[in-house]
Formats: sequence, C-alpha cells, structure tokens
Amino acid sequence: MLSGEQAHHLAHVMRVKTDSTVEIFDGKGTVARAAVVDIGKKIVSLKIVGSETFSPPSAGRVIIAASVAKAHRFEQLITQCSELGVEHIAAVVFARTVKLAAGKNAGPRYSKLAIAAAKQSSRIFLPEITGPDSLEKTIAQLKDRYPDAEIIFGSFSESAIPAGAAGKQGSDIIAFVGPEGGMTEDEEQLLIASGGVGVKLTDTVLRIETAAAAFAAILCAGRR
Repeated sequence: MLSGEQAHHLAHVMRVKTDSTVEIFDGKGTVARAAVVDIGKKIVSLKIVGSETFSPPSAGRVIIAASVAKAHRFEQLITQCSELGVEHIAAVVFARTVKLAAGKNAGPRYSKLAIAAAKQSSRIFLPEITGPDSLEKTIAQLKDRYPDAEIIFGSFSESAIPAGAAGKQGSDIIAFVGPEGGMTEDEEQLLIASGGVGVKLTDTVLRIETAAAAFAAILCAGRR
C-alpha cells in the first residue's frame, strides 16, 4: 500500500490504472513488481507479484563530503550526486562556509530529493546523507565508517594530481569539496595529515555543487 506523496505521484502524475503493473523499491536493495489493486483519494493498494533483493556494495563506494551551500544549491548537489550513484553525501562546515540555518525540514527535504533522483535514475539504493558537521568531526566519522577509503580534496596546488588519476580500482574514496572561498591552509594540512591527497578538477573556480557533481561523475564512472 502506498500513501502520501508516493500515492499521489502514482495516481495523479503517472496516472496508473487498476491492474497496471508498477515497479517499487525500498531504497535498501529490494525491488518488487506490483499490481495496482485499487486507487483511492489518498491511498493506492498494491499486490506484490515478484521481488528481488540485491546486496549493497561493500567496496568501490564514492563519498562526497562537501561544504554546505545556500539551500537551493545544496539541494541541487543532493539531486545530482544521487543520480550519479554516490553512496554517501556528507555536509561539512568549513571555516569559510557561508553558515545558513538549514531549518528543521532540511533533512526530510534532502531525503525526498534523493528519492526523486533515485526514481529518475532507476537507482535502487538511496544515498546516506549526514551532517552538517565540522571538518574534524566529518573526517573522524568517515574514517571510522570507511577505514580503508582513500581521501582526496580539491586543490589548486602545483602538486595536485588530475582527479581522474586518483583512487585505486575497487577502493572506497572520499572526496572533500571546500567552500567557494577556499579551504584554509590549516584545513588542507588537516586533510593531508589524515592521508588526503590534493587533486585538480579544472583550471577554473567551480561552485560547490558543480565541483561535487564533477567529482561524482569522474569517480562513479571510473569504478565501472
């Protein structure tokens, strides 16, 4: 049975009819085929006719740890990274991050955006979304969660390597995206001390959401 926004979308946007067959997913790896039994004003009744469960990836995961951006721009980041296949999106507060009150509805809003992106891209696993937290706390949390992950971060240093050359095949990789004002020297040194490697995306200065999408596209495509 579907209710709320999902029922409304199925009945009034997709305009499915009784006896139609639809595909549904739980965001955790289970995909099912279901027959539409009844369409009410607020509820759509379904009958499962078949399902399959897939295991989540345990390696080669892509984690984007990006500076918080203004509301609509961070929402764009969530959508694009979700469509591209990022497993984890962590919001980070850097020293030069423009600190804006996200509001109590930010978490549910981000989840809705991830679900919509998953439906758009036929993705069966929803990304985990965490934060916002300080850089120090984010590094500690992600290293604990992904102990063998490689860490990279956007840098204009002459020693920075091309983003496409970062990461070994099959390894988890955490990409840090700083604020548009740039990371402080102390923040870059903290990432380097944590095993991070500076990488270069382009010669131009990118918006947070653009850099995050570029990292996501390069890293997700490179693992396949």
